[in-house]
Amino acid sequence: MNPQHHFKVEVASNIALLKYWGKRDPSKQWPANDSLSMTLKNAQTFTSARVIGETSDVVIWGGRQLPSDDPAAVRVRNHLSRLRAILCLDSKLEIVTENTFPAACGIASSASGFAALTTAALAAWTGGRSLEDLDQVGFSRSQLALLARLGSGSACRSLWGGFVRWHAGDTPDSQAVEQLCDESHWPLADVIVLVSDKEKKISSRVGHESAFSSPFMEPRLAGLPERMSKMIAAIESRHLEGLGLLMEAEALEMHSVMMSSNPAANYLLPETTALLSWIRKRRHFGDFPAYFTIDAGPNVHLICEPGDVAKVCAALNDDWPELRLFRDECGSGPVLRALS
Repeated sequence: MNPQHHFKVEVASNIALLKYWGKRDPSKQWPANDSLSMTLKNAQTFTSARVIGETSDVVIWGGRQLPSDDPAAVRVRNHLSRLRAILCLDSKLEIVTENTFPAACGIASSASGFAALTTAALAAWTGGRSLEDLDQVGFSRSQLALLARLGSGSACRSLWGGFVRWHAGDTPDSQAVEQLCDESHWPLADVIVLVSDKEKKISSRVGHESAFSSPFMEPRLAGLPERMSKMIAAIESRHLEGLGLLMEAEALEMHSVMMSSNPAANYLLPETTALLSWIRKRRHFGDFPAYFTIDAGPNVHLICEPGDVAKVCAALNDDWPELRLFRDECGSGPVLRALS
């Protein structure tokens, strides 16, 4: 491999509409349940990779080379070591990465991050100049998803655009990811309300580990197949109210599992709960056509039709002027480019 070959990947985060929480086998990233997500467009991770003649990987994040003991650098190098072991490689890489949105605060930065890292690394090691090139040398999107999932489970869903389902399967090896429909089917908007951009105190990894200690976990799992079917039907028919009400119940249910686990994980700030109450009150009066969901963090995603984004943002700016808004929409999935 020519060390001068340089590759850049752009991967967007995804917002889970039906969440996965808890793992049946953490070592194999085997989730407790299926999940369903919408890939975003603007909340992106940009990662470039090139082979270097060094004894260890170099990680540059946000324009700064991270020290070897930095937690983010450790996580990146651990994933690269995992990939090298699986693929029987030994070449080290220089990784340069940055986000267009805050990391580690519940906007699924690990999803876009590990999907981008995996794809960029494979491109650097194989010389694949596009996703089609990687497919031809044995790394289809399904294979990339399998490898990216080892770094962060939800990363597997960011390898496709539109609406994506992650099947947990009956065994760890029968997991699969499928695109239900692309972004043209229903180009929904997502207004992300940044309640806080501070790194959350309890990582998602720790939260997953305690999920089964919640008395609500087993009842939750029992009801998810029916909810999944109803969500898919709402997406197919482009029925926002049907999807939105299911999505809100799903988010609140997952957070009830988090808060009732041992140890408990309470990701919601007082501002978050106040905002959720305000959203439902405004919608009750018929002037706020959006529905919320929340990942493992304090920030709120408001899903609405594209034509209603201005109205939603105006209402938020009037009543919550201190909160930052990040406008996003359903996106088309990753892009791989050769820089040299």
